[in-house]
Amino acid sequence: MSLLYWHIGKRIFEEEQEGKDRADYGMFLIKYLSEQLQPEFGSGFSVRQINLYRQFYRTFENVPTLYAQLSWSQYKLLLSVDSQDKRVFYIAGTIKNNWTLRQLERQIYSHLYERLLLS
Repeated sequence: MSLLYWHIGKRIFEEEQEGKDRADYGMFLIKYLSEQLQPEFGSGFSVRQINLYRQFYRTFENVPTLYAQLSWSQYKLLLSVDSQDKRVFYIAGTIKNNWTLRQLERQIYSHLYERLLLS
């Protein structure tokens, strides 16, 4: 599923937005896509979800960096991490320690990365 969402984000960014940060017609694109896809495919294509798919592609632009060991829920959580170094740290920790979503969330919100840097 994560790879599917990545490809959706890629298509929106590269084909619809032509690689620009925003499409010329702004939020209308995402809203239009949602209105077209949601009746057929369900709530996985709400405006919020489509924005997440686009952000997912922008954050993880290189497909080989996607890890099959991580779930879509874990990737969504990692999108909230504000730096690439922190994301890499939490991805490595998740894979090495087999963290569940809740465990990953606890590590992020307890600032494990920053605490280890201080020690």
